[in-house]
Amino acid sequence: MELKMKIKRILIFIFLILGLSSMIMLLIKQPNLIPPKAPKTLKDLAYDSDKRLGYTIYIPENGKLEPYLVLTKNYYKQGNVLLIRKYVLEVPLPHNKKNASSYYAGGIPDRFISEVFINEFPSKLRAQIVETSVNIRAEDVVQVGDKVEKIKRKLFLLLEKELGLAYFATSDEQEIKYFTDERYDRAIARTKDNTARVWWLRGARDHGFSNLARSVTDYVGIGASAVKDSYYLRPSFCLAPSTKIVKERIDGQYLYVLKDFQNANLSRVPLLAEDIGLTGQALEKNYEEHLYCSLKIEIENPEYGSVLSDSLTVHYGDVSQLRAVTYPNSQFDGWYLRERLISRDRNLNYEVLNGDTLTAKFSKKETVLIE
Repeated sequence: MELKMKIKRILIFIFLILGLSSMIMLLIKQPNLIPPKAPKTLKDLAYDSDKRLGYTIYIPENGKLEPYLVLTKNYYKQGNVLLIRKYVLEVPLPHNKKNASSYYAGGIPDRFISEVFINEFPSKLRAQIVETSVNIRAEDVVQVGDKVEKIKRKLFLLLEKELGLAYFATSDEQEIKYFTDERYDRAIARTKDNTARVWWLRGARDHGFSNLARSVTDYVGIGASAVKDSYYLRPSFCLAPSTKIVKERIDGQYLYVLKDFQNANLSRVPLLAEDIGLTGQALEKNYEEHLYCSLKIEIENPEYGSVLSDSLTVHYGDVSQLRAVTYPNSQFDGWYLRERLISRDRNLNYEVLNGDTLTAKFSKKETVLIE
């Protein structure tokens, strides 16, 4: 009798072990069976921590909340969390005004996001942004050679290897899982009206041409573009992994925001296509039915300034809010419609009609000598 009980206990123990092992294997193969933990820090929200949380944080930008993707919890093995703007800036810029070098640290995109766009963030956030050491191709080997230069930036563009194009790597960069999980498709960036846009990377040269810089195309690929061509910017930056976040109800939606700005009473920026909830032909049909139209902005002398806007696509006859922004040594000369000056104010509320193109003119600030 005792032997039978002993055998029975052994069998029960074996079944328990097998059952527990099966459960562990199932959880390893199907991790989604475990519900995600509520994130408390930015590191928790990163794509490579738990992508089920949506990896999106809303960052204060010009007094509104702009969506940023939380890509990785340890960028460049420097221990900080990498964020990238979900949508490109609305107005494109050239890499260089002239058909010259594609050296990143000497280009317009680097200077614009580092000296001008960074001021869109509140001072408290600017102080928290980590100065990150990133690789670029050295200036003296932009045309021939693979020498790497390290620069420190608070804001920067990504490199092609990080998006999955390894054979044009410069040094020890790592692929970012967010992009390589859906290679190239996720590299496509858009404006808020869901239009795919070509955007600049910080990679230099292509096949020995010093005047070609790396860019992400609007047809699922990474290519090279002439530096004098105007394309879009998608700024990135790093914050400490311990940065606290909270989930707040804002404009009827629950959004993750930085805890430091929890009580700032900021509204979410309008996200045209997201708010409509359509894509593809259905979205285009909606635009036609509701008479949406887009304003085009051209920049004269982009080495001295550019234009920022929440969206250039609005209902026919509605207003698009435009802001001319300059470098410290530059000045804004006015808004022009077909060479006719319409305003010298930096801020312009413009009634958009179909096919309108505005030119924002900038120049070097004049210095007056006092005798």
